[in-house]
Amino acid sequence: MLPAAPTLKFPGLPDEIGLKIDENRMCAQSLAWHHLRHHIAVVCRRLPWWLLLAVWWPLTAGAQGPLVLDDRIAVHDLWQHATVLEDREARLSLADVLARRDDFAAAGPLKGNLGRRTGAVWLRVPLQVPAGASGRWMLNVDYAPLDQVQVALSDGARVEREAALGDHIDVADRALPARSHLLMLDLPPGAQRELFIRVQTVGSMLVPATLSTPAAYQQAEAAEQALQGLMAGMGLCLLVYTLVQWGMLRDPMFGLYALALLGTTAFFAALSGVGPQHVWGASTWLTRNGPPLFILIGVCGAFFFVLRALQVRQSSPRVAAVIALSGAVAGLAALAFVAGLIGYTTAQAIGMALGPLPLLLVLPTAYRRLRGGDRAAAYVLAGWGVYSVGVIVIVGLLAGWFPLGFWTLHGFQFASMLEMVMWMMVLGQRVHDIRRNATQVQGEHDRMHSLAHTDALTGLLNRRGLETVLPAQLAQASAQQLLAVFLLDLDGFKQVNDSQGHDAGDALLQDVARRLRLQVRGTDLVCRLGGDEFVVAVPGLAAIADAQALGQKLLACFDVPGSVGATIGYALSPLDDRTTAGLLKRADDALYAGKQAGKHCLRRAAVPAVADTH
Repeated sequence: MLPAAPTLKFPGLPDEIGLKIDENRMCAQSLAWHHLRHHIAVVCRRLPWWLLLAVWWPLTAGAQGPLVLDDRIAVHDLWQHATVLEDREARLSLADVLARRDDFAAAGPLKGNLGRRTGAVWLRVPLQVPAGASGRWMLNVDYAPLDQVQVALSDGARVEREAALGDHIDVADRALPARSHLLMLDLPPGAQRELFIRVQTVGSMLVPATLSTPAAYQQAEAAEQALQGLMAGMGLCLLVYTLVQWGMLRDPMFGLYALALLGTTAFFAALSGVGPQHVWGASTWLTRNGPPLFILIGVCGAFFFVLRALQVRQSSPRVAAVIALSGAVAGLAALAFVAGLIGYTTAQAIGMALGPLPLLLVLPTAYRRLRGGDRAAAYVLAGWGVYSVGVIVIVGLLAGWFPLGFWTLHGFQFASMLEMVMWMMVLGQRVHDIRRNATQVQGEHDRMHSLAHTDALTGLLNRRGLETVLPAQLAQASAQQLLAVFLLDLDGFKQVNDSQGHDAGDALLQDVARRLRLQVRGTDLVCRLGGDEFVVAVPGLAAIADAQALGQKLLACFDVPGSVGATIGYALSPLDDRTTAGLLKRADDALYAGKQAGKHCLRRAAVPAVADTH
C-alpha cells in the first residue's frame, strides 16, 4: 500500500478548508507550469537538440508534484513528472516497489533514454485528474523493441489495475493491437492516482512514455503510420527495381545492394513496430530479435556493395581485404544470432560497431576516385556524408548519449533513405557505364566487321561481304523476281597501272566504284572482288530482258573518252543457279567468253545466242 500524500496545515483554519486551499493552489500551480512548459516547447522545437537539452533540462530537472491531466493539453510527457527506481537484479515485485516509494529518485538529464542497463527500471508518475475532466488517456510507450513493459495503477491504498505489455507478447494478444506498447486508462475525475511502469529489456532502454487524449493519439499515430508507410514503400520500390536490374544485367553489385536495402528496410520496420504489426506479427522471434538481425544483414550487404561499387580491390587491396573481412563478420554474426550461438546484446554490439566502418574504410578510396572524375564516388561520398550523421545519432541514442525526440528516433531512418537514393545514383551510373561499354564494344565489333567485309580502297563490299549478304537475297529470288549477278572486269587496267603508276590505278578504281553506284539502287549490291574485278547484284527483276537492259546500262557507263572499258558476264537466279559460288562461276565463264570475243561486251552465262554489244 502506498502511504498517503502529506496534507498541509494552515493555522487558524479547519483542516478540511486548509486541504481544499492546498489542493486548489497545487492545481493552479500545476496548470500554470504546464502552460509555461507548452510555450517553451514550441520555441524549442526550432532549436538544435543540444541547445534544447541545455535550456530544457535546467527548467525541468526539478519538476515536482503530480501530473495534472488537463484535457486542454492533449499530450503529456510522463518524464516531466517521473521518478525512477532501479532494480538491477530484476527481483522487486509490485508490492516491494509500493513499500519503497521513498526510494524513487529523479531521472537523469536524458530522462526517457536510460541507455543500456541490466535488470529492470521502475517509473513512478503521480497523476491528478481535475474535476470535470474526462479522465480517458492513452498510455503510450513508443519504442517497439522493449521486451517487457508492466503497468500498474494505484489509488494509494490498493492496486486498481495491472497490465502486461512488451514485444514478447504477439500484437494480436496485446491489450490494444498497436505497433507500440499502448494502454487505455480510465481515471475518475477529481481523483489522484499513481502510475507505475516497469521496463526490462536486453537491448537499449529507450522509454518515450506519454499520456495522450484518444484524439491526439489517433492523430499522431496516423502521421507515424503514414511516415513509416512512405519509408517502407520507398524501400520496397527500390528493392523491386534493384532485383529486376539484377535479373536483367546479371551484375552481382545489384544483388548486394538489394541485400543492404532489405536489411535496412526491415530494420526500420522492426524498430518502429510496423513490422510486427503488419508484416510478421505471427513470428514472436522476429518481433523480439529483428532489429540486430536486420542491421547485420544490411551492414553485410553494404560492405560488399561498396567493395564492388568503388572497385576497391584495384586501388587498395589491403583495404579491400579489411572490407571483405568485415562484411564476412557481419554475415557470420547474423547466422550465429539466428542459430542461437550469440545473444541479442552481442549481435547489437557487433552491428553498432560495424555500422560506421564502410565510410571510414572507403573514404580515402572514394576521395581518390572522385578526384579522378568518377561520378559514382561523388554519389557514395554524398550518401555517406548524410548516413554518417544518422549512424552517429542512432549509435548515440542506443548508447544512452542523446535525448529522445522525433529527430533522434527518426534521424537514422531519414539518413538511410537518403543514402539509399545516393546508392541508386551509383547503380544508375553503373547501368550507364554498362551501356556505354556495350556501345563501345558494339562499335568496335561493327568497325572490325566493316574492315573484314569492306574494301578499304573503294568502300564497297569485298568478297567476304558479298558472301555474307548475297545468300539472304538469293533465298527470296524466284521466276517472277529474278536476281542478276553481274561480274565486271576492266579492259586495259594493267596498262594504266604500268604507265601512270599505282596512284592513278587506285584513283581509277575509286572512279569505277562511284560510276557503278550511280547506275543501281541503294539497296542493290556493288562489290569489289579484288584487283579490277567488280560484282553488281540486283534482285527483283521481272524478266530476262530487264537484266539484259541493266547490263547494257552498266556497260555504257564505261563509254567515257580517255577511260578504260569493261567486259561483263552475268547469271540469273534461280534460272542459272541458286548459290553464290555457282552464280559467280557461271558469270565468270560468261565474262571469259566475252574477253575471248573481243572485250567491252555483255554476255549471259551459257546463252551463246545472246548477241555481243560493242
